[in-house]
Amino acid sequence: MFQKRHFSKFLKLTKVVLIPKEGKDLSQPSSYRLICLLPTWGKILDKIITQRLVFELETSQKLHRNQYGFRKPRSTVLAMDDFLEYIKNTEFHKLIPLALSLDMSNGFNSVHWRDIECLIKDGISPYLVHIIRDFLFDMKIVDRENDIEYYYSKGIPQGSSLGPVLWLVVADRLLRRLQALGDQFPDLHCIMFADDILLLSAETASYKFTRNLETPIRVIETWANDFKLAINPTKSKFIIFPIKKKITHIPRLKIVGKNIENVKSLKYIGVSFDTRLNWLSHFDEVKRSLIYIARLIVYPEQQGGLVPILLKKLIKWLLRV
Repeated sequence: MFQKRHFSKFLKLTKVVLIPKEGKDLSQPSSYRLICLLPTWGKILDKIITQRLVFELETSQKLHRNQYGFRKPRSTVLAMDDFLEYIKNTEFHKLIPLALSLDMSNGFNSVHWRDIECLIKDGISPYLVHIIRDFLFDMKIVDRENDIEYYYSKGIPQGSSLGPVLWLVVADRLLRRLQALGDQFPDLHCIMFADDILLLSAETASYKFTRNLETPIRVIETWANDFKLAINPTKSKFIIFPIKKKITHIPRLKIVGKNIENVKSLKYIGVSFDTRLNWLSHFDEVKRSLIYIARLIVYPEQQGGLVPILLKKLIKWLLRV
């Protein structure tokens, strides 16, 4: 396969599985997460291609240091350390920090297969670029139960190992564009964990954010348009940390023409934090989860208790929280 630079069509016939999203209206198509299942050998080759691509990207240092998702040995802990270090530095310089969390709609599977041109610019081996292009081109989705077949011509099939890595390549363009603003905005900092984008800024007064974040937000909008990505303004939020200063003015931030909501508590990469960074909001969320799990364990005892396998899964989930 690697010598011929060809991915057999039989190995990219994908089966679709629809997984309902929790709390969504199941009558709407957008309420389902579409997972594409490759044949066993197709999945193995998908994984091998992905590993080779990651190796070349990492050894040539093509991925920005502020991207923490899907990379070894980076993690959510390091991303959170980066965030907290930024807040401490602004406190030391008596500045007011702001964190803007941006929500991307279907980030991974919105990356178009034409975006692999970025790999050529990054100097990835030609044979690998050819195989990736062949893998993504003319991919057919098959539904045997309903006798449906159609070609997948947009984005990366969700469930492919390659999708998240190609997203990192596209996201890297945003990180470098924002980094280029460093001379004009020295206190601007962006942290990414996969498709979770956190834009950090600091000012001497809160009213200055309205004007000074216009350019960085415009850069983000341009990047999204260039790669045909959709930003969800209703799920994008920002939070201000007063530290030792009193906030007298809430800035007005807009993205794609819509106002971004200012919140008192924000959740990023699984951690909730409030304006005082005392982590009480995260503890409250964990407490609610514990109460929910306790009810699941106690109430069904009247009908024989939980199935042991389910109980084991609940305990494992609790330990992760």
